[in-house]
Amino acid sequence: MKNKQSVLQGAVLLSLAALIAKVLSAVYRVPLENFVGNTGFYVYQQVYPIYGIGMTFALNGLPVFISKIVAEQPTIAEQQAVARRLFKGLTILGVGLFALVYLTSGIMANGMGDGQLAPILRSVSWMFLCLPILSVGRGLAQGQMNMVPTALSQVSEQVVRVVIIIVVAYLAMRQHWNVYFMGMWAMASAPIAGIVASLFFVKTTHTYLQQPSTPAVQKVRLWPRLWTEGMLISAVAALLIMLQLIDSFTVKHGLTQFGMSSLAAKNAKGIYDRAQPLVQLGLVVATGFGTSLLPNLRQAFLQAKIAQMQAMIQTLLRLSLWLASAATVGLIALMPQINQLLFGSRDYSQVLSVYMVSVIAMSFVMMLASVLQSIDRYQVLVAGIVVALLSKALLNVWWLRSFGLMGASWATVVALVLMVIVIWLQLQPSLRQNLFGKKFIGQLTASLLIMAIFVILIAHGLEYLYGTGRGLTVITIIVGMLVGVASMLILTVKWHMLAENELLMLPKGERLVALLTRK
Repeated sequence: MKNKQSVLQGAVLLSLAALIAKVLSAVYRVPLENFVGNTGFYVYQQVYPIYGIGMTFALNGLPVFISKIVAEQPTIAEQQAVARRLFKGLTILGVGLFALVYLTSGIMANGMGDGQLAPILRSVSWMFLCLPILSVGRGLAQGQMNMVPTALSQVSEQVVRVVIIIVVAYLAMRQHWNVYFMGMWAMASAPIAGIVASLFFVKTTHTYLQQPSTPAVQKVRLWPRLWTEGMLISAVAALLIMLQLIDSFTVKHGLTQFGMSSLAAKNAKGIYDRAQPLVQLGLVVATGFGTSLLPNLRQAFLQAKIAQMQAMIQTLLRLSLWLASAATVGLIALMPQINQLLFGSRDYSQVLSVYMVSVIAMSFVMMLASVLQSIDRYQVLVAGIVVALLSKALLNVWWLRSFGLMGASWATVVALVLMVIVIWLQLQPSLRQNLFGKKFIGQLTASLLIMAIFVILIAHGLEYLYGTGRGLTVITIIVGMLVGVASMLILTVKWHMLAENELLMLPKGERLVALLTRK
């Protein structure tokens, strides 16, 4: 009982750390863009996906896989021996990635359409050297159910990086730095933060590196599983960032072919990248509550409780769709005001609104991926990832020339929708059965339309009465959010859209259930 409670506390701690890291990762970009402007933000965001992919692999994807391998070992000595083998292999990978990015920085920068990005790419490349100690250290700790160093390393990495970036951006504004010089120092935050996060695992790394390998450990099939299961888990975690990397290589090129000057294309790409923190915050809302079901889902699968497992999957996906849809429509309805409040202008609000639809598709991808990993069907994700990346790249090249930034936004949405369809078609029929009834979809669609109409009317009414100044948009957004949340909850309860157990997973869910059951 005590061990079970410890595991639960560890899971809560890890979830809290992940939430803090996600919020920090989204929020800091608002002052960054305000300090350095659209072109400065473009410079940062062009290189950011390299950091994002590397740290997602090191802090999330690979540790999840490594913790699973570690947990399979019967003794601490064998756990440490496995960690030692993995450390050696990942050291080769980390050094290889560092060399690849550092030595080809000029080629990559030119591929992005801006040769001045090369020093920034070299600056961020150093963080790959932290890959082995971070991924193995976190994975070993998680596999041994010790979540404290994992949580501390994740939060400290984000805090250190965010502080450095904000300080650099402020200095760049005050000292009138060149945007590329600013970008180089802002991206230097990645290896510095990686070193700080690694300090939590120095002692354990020294311990397992002294552990000799055993015949039993040598027989463990590490590398095939690392390159399949480990990389696949990491790829799902980094999917949205990989789509951003495709944007880094295609958007500026596409905009110049669309007819923009190079300077105008950089400015437009910087505005387009405003979507990233908004999508991240939307995903935090959309996926935060449903993930609490995943441990129970895994347990039901291991105990072969098929009916219970199907009920949990239905709850998970219905709740995810409801939350993601509400968050997306709310963001779209208030996008002009949000854009102005956070970034100082309403430029390309329609483009950003289209990009917000990816919150629905991406949250569904994340929940489906979690379900498939819980039931050991993660291989199903391979085709979906390939389809998403290829379709995004091809559609970007095609639609950017014809439709400009709107084409890039639609390319992201379509790529994620295609991935959902591919994964959905590969699911067992029993898992898809009775998942979303026509009644639920119809009620959800109607409630979203009503919410959108209310919010838009309120926003326009307040702006008509009080104006559209940046400070006044705070009132408009707050009132609009309250109206949106209230209307969505009232319609959900009135139409019995969600079951009692689903409502209980929401904040103040007990009150909603009380309203539902009131005669």
